[in-house]
Amino acid sequence: MGKVKLFRCRICHEAYIGEEAPSRCPFCGAPTRYFIPAEEWDLSEFMIEISDVSKTNLEAALKLELSNTAFYFCAMNAAEEARDEYGYAKFKALKKVENEHAEAIVRALQIKERPLEAVPCSKDFKENTQEGWEREDRAIKAYSKFAEEAPEPLLKQFFNALMEIETDHLELHAEDLKE
Repeated sequence: MGKVKLFRCRICHEAYIGEEAPSRCPFCGAPTRYFIPAEEWDLSEFMIEISDVSKTNLEAALKLELSNTAFYFCAMNAAEEARDEYGYAKFKALKKVENEHAEAIVRALQIKERPLEAVPCSKDFKENTQEGWEREDRAIKAYSKFAEEAPEPLLKQFFNALMEIETDHLELHAEDLKE
């Protein structure tokens, strides 16, 4: 066994212990390239002044992420009720990742966490998968626009990373819709 090291994710700021950085952040889903050795972490790099346009876009992103978190929470519970272990695991994992994105946005905006509002879902796995696909598609389009509009390089990187992560979610849903 190799020596374990400590890494930090530049997107969600979470710490990870392992011999090497993971292929995907287990918290927010960011690809390995967003990890750095923890000893290189410089919190001051993330203390930036946010433009009005980016603040507005971050607030819109927070609404998206909170809504998606609540939707996946509902879908997770529906799958659990149906005794659908795959659906339960899928929607639970997506709920956690979307919530991690919301927490990262809250940190960037330097505001208090907002409570989740209930979002309805279907009792049917395929219908929830289709709704999840549509939600991820909307998020990708929004984050693409937000990345283009962000004058701050750090926020461009953040929105591009979210776009990439949400694309992974879109592809997961697309695979499940094929069956």
